[in-house]
Amino acid sequence: MNRVIKIFGYQFYLKEFLVIFFTYLMMENIFSWLVLPNSIILLAFEKITGLLIFVFMLYKFTDLKKNEKIYIGLFCFVLLRLIYESLFKYGTFFKELTMFTILVPVVYALYIKYICRALELDLLEFLAKFYICVYILTMLVYGRGFSFSLDSVDMVDYGPFSGDSRIIHARSIFMMIIPLLWYFSQFLKTNKFKHLSLFIFCFVVILIHQHRSVWASAIVAIVIFFVLTIRNKQLSVPKLFDILIVTVLIGVFSVAILAFLATGFTDFLAARFSEIFNPTQEGGTGKFRADQSDIYLALFTKRPVFGWTFEGFEMPNPLVDWWPANSGQHFHEGFVEMLFYEGIAGLLLKYWFLVYISFKAFSKKLSRESVILISFSVSGLVFSFSYVLPLVFWGHVGLCLYYLEKEQDKEIIYEGQLYKETHFEELAVY
Repeated sequence: MNRVIKIFGYQFYLKEFLVIFFTYLMMENIFSWLVLPNSIILLAFEKITGLLIFVFMLYKFTDLKKNEKIYIGLFCFVLLRLIYESLFKYGTFFKELTMFTILVPVVYALYIKYICRALELDLLEFLAKFYICVYILTMLVYGRGFSFSLDSVDMVDYGPFSGDSRIIHARSIFMMIIPLLWYFSQFLKTNKFKHLSLFIFCFVVILIHQHRSVWASAIVAIVIFFVLTIRNKQLSVPKLFDILIVTVLIGVFSVAILAFLATGFTDFLAARFSEIFNPTQEGGTGKFRADQSDIYLALFTKRPVFGWTFEGFEMPNPLVDWWPANSGQHFHEGFVEMLFYEGIAGLLLKYWFLVYISFKAFSKKLSRESVILISFSVSGLVFSFSYVLPLVFWGHVGLCLYYLEKEQDKEIIYEGQLYKETHFEELAVY
């Protein structure tokens, strides 16, 4: 008998839940840290899971769609090239597993898409509730030292933490864009206050953690969301203007209250926000990212097609000396990481899904789920200028591809049925 597990109002069979738990939810850093707070074990778990998922997708290769097979084939080509280089240059099968893990998101996105299709899952609402609950639980357990001071915090194991008084790293706060958009979409659909209150909660979370990369990504996601909702007739232009007017009024009122109750706090947030447009100022993390980009992009031009691969992993760090030797370059930016390690070939392979999703945004037949996930996924391009996107992000990209595929299949079925009915009427008239 299949046991049914009910979580957040969503029903899973036990087998479905175990698959989603271990291969999807556990890829979210703040959640896996609550389950097992040890970076070494969790990093090993993520790498092993990536390998197992790759083997699984090879096993299910005949069940994949044509475009998925092509993508897996391209991934295998790059992987075989790395194996060849490792065998003949270093005398070992695969010199550094990191060269696999930075590219495995390609397979992981297709895996989540395949699993959702095979199990007929509808996970977006579940994910929105999941992220809110995990955030609250994480802050209850670890958030006692939270403050707006941005003071550094020395830790033995930094795990999913930011290393300062913001507590949670930008990679996990970035995921709060999913419930932010979900509950705003639900509010537009139902006009219920509970959905608006949860949207405001997510907005406040993103605001108070002060990750400028998340602020920029959220702004881009919201702009795309508004454009797509109007384009797909889920929101009228007059209602958009009403929302904007009310938002401006509430914003002005809130700023006035904050300025009165906490003198200087609004100036502090304004200064933080202005750093988005001046990321290279001295003393900021943006300056370090810019310096890192300049150095590694110059190296990339020397090996532009396939990158430095294993040799780049062993290269001494040209910027700092606090990381262990032969531990890689520890990149901030996702684009620079791929260009340096895997070249243009690796960059195109890894980010092609986001390019494809960007083109799908021009469709006028998108569901609310697709609008939300397209907006979130495309904002990942902005986030990649600051950080390497975590593996779970690519799972959300796979979920987006799944919803887009469902819509395409429905459209094909509808057009086929319409053709049959029209053809039958023509025969009847004849």
